[in-house]
Amino acid sequence: MATQLEQTSEVVTSVVHGADVPWVWMGFENSGVEMKLLRRGREDEVYTFMNRFAPGFMAPRHLHLGEVHAWTMEGCWCYLEYDWKARAGDYVYEPADSIHTLYVPEENEGLTTVLFTVEKGLDLYDENGELFMTQDGAGLEELYRAGLAEQGLDWPDAILP
Repeated sequence: MATQLEQTSEVVTSVVHGADVPWVWMGFENSGVEMKLLRRGREDEVYTFMNRFAPGFMAPRHLHLGEVHAWTMEGCWCYLEYDWKARAGDYVYEPADSIHTLYVPEENEGLTTVLFTVEKGLDLYDENGELFMTQDGAGLEELYRAGLAEQGLDWPDAILP
């Protein structure tokens, strides 16, 4: 008789070595934000990536369609709508349907690096409150592929599906 601790299926644990996945600019060179895509989440709509933000970077206001987990690896960032700042070692939980504007303080003395795990995606709004893009795992993969192409790089096999 099998115990609960015995492997009974084809479950595989994976690792993505950070050095095997390059940083790419999001959108255009010197946009103020770079990305490393770590997991695409094709089967469960949960994707994981790292962002590296320059001081003074501000993302468009956005609505989360699912939960988000963020771990600040270095630097400092915040949402303009709240009175907290996340610093190195801080964990941020964002529930589905939360709306906010990511901002990296200009007085930061270097880059801010954050690991995000996002469920489903997010809706991005322009300065008039109009929806201009829904970003999900497929959309983030497309942005990452474009960044790779701009740098003349191939798709890294290390990225999880």
